[in-house]
Amino acid sequence: MDTLNQKIVRLPTKPGVYLFKDKKGTILYVGKAGDIKHRVSSYFGKRGEMDGKTLMMLEKVTDVDTIVTDTEKEALILENNLIKTHHPRYNIKLRDDKNYPCLKLSIEEDFPTLTIVRRIKKDGSLYFGPYPSATSLRETLRLIRRLFPIRTCLDNKFSGRLRPCINYEMDRCAGPCCGKIDREHYREVVHEVKMFLEGKNKDLVEGLKKKMEEESEQLHFEKAARLRDQIDYIEHVIEKQKIVSSDFVDQDVIGFHRQDHRIAIYPLFIRGGKLLGGNGFTFHSQGLPAQEILSSFLHQYYRAGKFIPERVLIPRTIPEKPFVEGWLTELKGKRVQILVPKKGDKKHLLDMSCGNAKQFLLGKEETEEDGEKLLEALKEKLRLKRIPWRIEAFDISNLQGGYAVGSLVYFYNGKPDKGRYRHFKIKTGEGSDDTGMMYEVLLRHYQKAVEKNDLPDLVLLDGGRGQLNVAQEVFRELRINEVDLISLAKEKVIEGSRVSMLRKTGEKIFHPQHKEPLILGKRSAILHLLDQIRDEAHRFAIRYHKKVRNRETIKSELEKIPSIGRIRQRELLKFFGSLEKIREATEEELTRAPKMNRKSAEIVYHFFKMKKEGGP
Repeated sequence: MDTLNQKIVRLPTKPGVYLFKDKKGTILYVGKAGDIKHRVSSYFGKRGEMDGKTLMMLEKVTDVDTIVTDTEKEALILENNLIKTHHPRYNIKLRDDKNYPCLKLSIEEDFPTLTIVRRIKKDGSLYFGPYPSATSLRETLRLIRRLFPIRTCLDNKFSGRLRPCINYEMDRCAGPCCGKIDREHYREVVHEVKMFLEGKNKDLVEGLKKKMEEESEQLHFEKAARLRDQIDYIEHVIEKQKIVSSDFVDQDVIGFHRQDHRIAIYPLFIRGGKLLGGNGFTFHSQGLPAQEILSSFLHQYYRAGKFIPERVLIPRTIPEKPFVEGWLTELKGKRVQILVPKKGDKKHLLDMSCGNAKQFLLGKEETEEDGEKLLEALKEKLRLKRIPWRIEAFDISNLQGGYAVGSLVYFYNGKPDKGRYRHFKIKTGEGSDDTGMMYEVLLRHYQKAVEKNDLPDLVLLDGGRGQLNVAQEVFRELRINEVDLISLAKEKVIEGSRVSMLRKTGEKIFHPQHKEPLILGKRSAILHLLDQIRDEAHRFAIRYHKKVRNRETIKSELEKIPSIGRIRQRELLKFFGSLEKIREATEEELTRAPKMNRKSAEIVYHFFKMKKEGGP
């Protein structure tokens, strides 16, 4: 330990990254600091003030390595890269890296539109959100399109329209595609949409009332009536909205709760003073101080392409707070504040978010406890080697041997992990049987899994004893012994000499160690879990099969058109969106597609016209 203390004394006082290692040289923790020596010394200085878990981590530390950087920003980037590379045991890992959906208002265009996106770009557009669920976002978008006649068509459709769509006839669009509204008046509509999304509903209503009076004075009673109905609907919406903040600043409120060995972090999304919702994350405590966990969470949660609010409320201060604020400001392109409120409305919001974090953790623990019991019961019932925390399931989908594909779905602790789903395009020759296709898929996947030492606890196959024998053969070739294998087959009810129907009740579970299949009751929770996993593999395979089949069919059809190469085929599909719409397009519409000219449009048009008339 004297050697470690001596090393700490000699640590640099510059920004950079530090790595705690154990006696085997394994990296236990990666951290960053504006002053490496000051940060590392704080760990080993006042041990009496630390909790037990932090002390347990420090007792394992026998060495400290450092990497000095020029700036704290470089230290942040390096820390994130090292965590992803080494997966240190005591660093928290934010597994949910998805971007929540936002609404994009393309104000940089002459005739802006409102679309759903998941990545924020510095392109001059305005972004609103994020919305914690796609359902709530679609409801908002549907409401806006009911209230304001903003265009809904995509840019390629907008530029190529000859007449307005049905939305114009329903008063749901102002018809800018065909010159039914000029740019100036359309901008007024866009401004109203912007005010609505920013929560400035009172100002919006006042402006609409003034416009209604002007239309009425000019005897435009039909327009005045429409404005009256619009005002009534907006006022009805205002009554239903819950305002939780009076300053209308976009802010995320980061709730934090720690209990025993688990931590929950729960951000609430407040936009324009309204609470849109929130989302929870859980981590193992790992003995880190709360401020370190919060700092690490912020660095992983906010990143380029994600919506960043003007204000982030957190329950306690974090190291390098000014630097984190500067980093978020740079990402957003506008000043971002990190506040630790002690009283008032902001403290009330923070308490509410921390309460949500506590409830989320309790609910998560109850769900996981039920899931653990079910997996333990699965192990006992099927006499597996170990509890199947990690389950991989496979299925094959094909149409008489054609367009054959395989699917892999991955379940962890009884829940799907869609980030680890995989598709396989079968390379075996056309007409191969399902067992041969399954052999190919299993061999390709588990050759890589053995190399990476990334094997599951249980493999589930859709099929009977034949599929199970194939899997056993693959596992013997690859010398995989520690993974359990089972297959699940629907019981066939036979009448006479033919199969009359397939029953989902009483499904057969095949296991290599048992001659006879195991049949569970239709109400068995174990059977329900296995059914869920098998059905998910089947759904995933079918979806990919349809995609491949459609793509190959479209490709085959377009390749038959003389003098139309791959580039033009691709641009036609991109412009029209489907083969059906290309078939129905006029010569004029075909000419507007990128890379197309009058001659090529004429060739495509006459090709499909001949098809309709029964030609070759």
